[in-house]
Amino acid sequence: MIQKILLLTLIFLYSSTIFPQETIEKIQITKKKQRIKKIKMKAKFAGYTSLSKDDFIVTYFENLPKGKVISATFYFNIWVPYLRKSDNKNYEYKYKDVDFGILVFEKKKDGTLGTLISDSEVKFTVKSNHRGEFKIDVSSIDFPSNNFFLGFKALSDVKYYDSFYNVLLCYSDLNFSYISEKKENEQFIRMHESGNALKTILEIEQ
Repeated sequence: MIQKILLLTLIFLYSSTIFPQETIEKIQITKKKQRIKKIKMKAKFAGYTSLSKDDFIVTYFENLPKGKVISATFYFNIWVPYLRKSDNKNYEYKYKDVDFGILVFEKKKDGTLGTLISDSEVKFTVKSNHRGEFKIDVSSIDFPSNNFFLGFKALSDVKYYDSFYNVLLCYSDLNFSYISEKKENEQFIRMHESGNALKTILEIEQ
């Protein structure tokens, strides 16, 4: 009987050595809740603008809080119907769906446009019936850490004078913009007059 017990013990020890039991270790992972900070451009209304196909407008941003820029909000198709109708009661605004592509540039030391970081990898469409804030997810873009130009270009076949859409501008002492205009198949890039900037809200994940 004792020999039988010893034999069973040896068999158990031998099997445990060859086929070790799996050990499950429970690891609790606590994910830190991300904080989203909104940066609103506090500036006075300066008017509006429209772009022709392939033309663009970008606004300069600097001294932003540390973190990742995850969204940008611009303002489309507001103000103009009222301004135009006050000048011409018979005027009818011809809104249509318009496609755009997000642009991000670095800034050179002299303040001019630097390397193009993102050229329409992020696209969005402003529908003809849209009015006001338009939020775009830009979290896939690797923004420069210190300062950058952010804006968009028109991808649809539109002309700036067609009144198919408009985007809101504001006066800003801290921000300024570059805008492009195509003339005779050549694209000219200039600084926008009077320090006008795209009315913008940025969301930064910290």
